[in-house]
Amino acid sequence: MKVLVTGANGLIGPYACAKLIAAGHDVITCGRSTPNAGDLPGQQVSGDLLDNSFRKQLIKTERPEGLLHLAWQTKHGHFWNAPDNPDWRDASIDLLERFHDHGGKRAVLAGSCAEYDWQGIAQGQKLTEDATCKPHTLYGQEKLKLAQHCLDLNAQGASIAWGRLFLLCGPKEPTARFVPAITCALLVGDTAKMSSGKQIRDFMHTADAGAAFAKLVDHSFTGLINIASGEGHSLLTVAETIKSLIGRGTIAAGSLPDRPDDPPYLVADTSKLAQTVGFKCQFDLTSALRDCIDWWQHDET
Repeated sequence: MKVLVTGANGLIGPYACAKLIAAGHDVITCGRSTPNAGDLPGQQVSGDLLDNSFRKQLIKTERPEGLLHLAWQTKHGHFWNAPDNPDWRDASIDLLERFHDHGGKRAVLAGSCAEYDWQGIAQGQKLTEDATCKPHTLYGQEKLKLAQHCLDLNAQGASIAWGRLFLLCGPKEPTARFVPAITCALLVGDTAKMSSGKQIRDFMHTADAGAAFAKLVDHSFTGLINIASGEGHSLLTVAETIKSLIGRGTIAAGSLPDRPDDPPYLVADTSKLAQTVGFKCQFDLTSALRDCIDWWQHDET
């Protein structure tokens, strides 16, 4: 079928598009910027999804049967409480309505682990999809509102999967994010500063995340589903693994303060993803980090 992928220029979009094309779908990608030649598979359309006239024309012209909606405000450090988060929720609701009005059949949208109540997680308690949701950021609040809208549409007969993404690592991440920040410092033999590193996190390679979303497009699953590795590692373990792979530099655990609102444990229960959808990650932590290091060493542009 013809599948429209929004936010296709992001960290996971290109991987999802490649998987969809490999599965035989006709992929139309949408992003604010025009990708460089060869960077993104499929047919590209450039435009701003916050523009009502663009959304209207996009759906009217392309009439996709499938929709993979990844686009949102994602600027590192800004998106958590960015004032345009409600605009993205409204635009997404409108996009879904137009998609269904023009014959759309299957939609998959990217949610976030930020929808959950991070302050109520017990140590060692993996988050299931029915865990308490009490987002502490505007980003999480607006994502949760959109998730509820999708559930309401499913109750009316729609076919929508809402994938709650946990933490990602992979090529082209902003340098301020944890994995590239540690990697870039160690690659030049510097000291990598970080918090205590006691926080337990669930990292998933961006290629695996893209593949999981693509698999959901072809699956009949509807409702909420975690998109994650399901494996927890302390941030210090992640940093030490990067150091062992690079072989130089030092790690200064505790040289930066722990954030008071940072949950000590944030790991997904991925039973639905594995058992119901049948998805299995191709990367473990070490191979994912090795791929990130390789990109920063050789492929940075």
